Amino acid sequence: MDFFKVHGNGNDFIVLDNREGRLSDSDLRSAAMALCRRRASVGADGLMAVERAGEAEGVDFRMRIFNADGSEAAMCGNGARALARYAYERGIAASPMRFATGAGMVEATVEPPFVELDMGNIDLARGTFGWSLRAGGVTFPFVFLNVGVPHCVLLTDEDYSRDAMREMGREVRWNTELFPEGANVNFARRTASDEMSAVTYERGVEDLTDSCGTGSVAVAIAAAEVWGIWTPIRVTNPGGVNTVRLDFASGNGSVHAWLKGGTALVASGVLLEEAWA
Repeated sequence: MDFFKVHGNGNDFIVLDNREGRLSDSDLRSAAMALCRRRASVGADGLMAVERAGEAEGVDFRMRIFNADGSEAAMCGNGARALARYAYERGIAASPMRFATGAGMVEATVEPPFVELDMGNIDLARGTFGWSLRAGGVTFPFVFLNVGVPHCVLLTDEDYSRDAMREMGREVRWNTELFPEGANVNFARRTASDEMSAVTYERGVEDLTDSCGTGSVAVAIAAAEVWGIWTPIRVTNPGGVNTVRLDFASGNGSVHAWLKGGTALVASGVLLEEAWA
């Protein structure tokens, strides 16, 4: 089976072309768990599949994304950007392109190596603002938003170690009293008048990742709402910078977001039997 390896600012994925429908949902879940293992297989934060969309859907293709634990995610900002770059370079779709995700239709503009993703409207009325929680013995003010997937943005002035963020992120991710479906956890720190730094503990990966696109959008919205930071907002992840543009609706009931950052096509090849062992 052929595969591609791609990443968006260090958030890396295995891509399989499933437009012929040869792989079932069970096959894709199994492939994610087997192939995403680092050192034992190809290794990645997740697996994405390109699938054919129906003509009535009005999109170029359908994106499926599976976390390393085999669970299917509705959306991933960096993954969607990397997949758009892949589709553009492989001649699957021209720029701008439209494709379906579990969280709805998205539009991407590709200017290699950069891709800007139209994230659509995000409902702020369903978010949580002005609350606090405790993790690792620390009290954090937080913002909770659904940006296609749930994000808990922890606002802090401290620069915690990766080990500390991993432990606290895991604690918050599994706080089902606050987040019944679990949550991705972003440690967000203001670094300049229009800049933020973010480190994300990702649900499904169950570890820190080098970058998170939907997390960068959630951090930018939190920064604008809590600290009044003006758009566009640069969000520095360990793997690179994502730039988020925001357009708030009258009354601040919702916000339209665009996410831009770098992408890379890293490798292509053939999966051998022992990649699954």
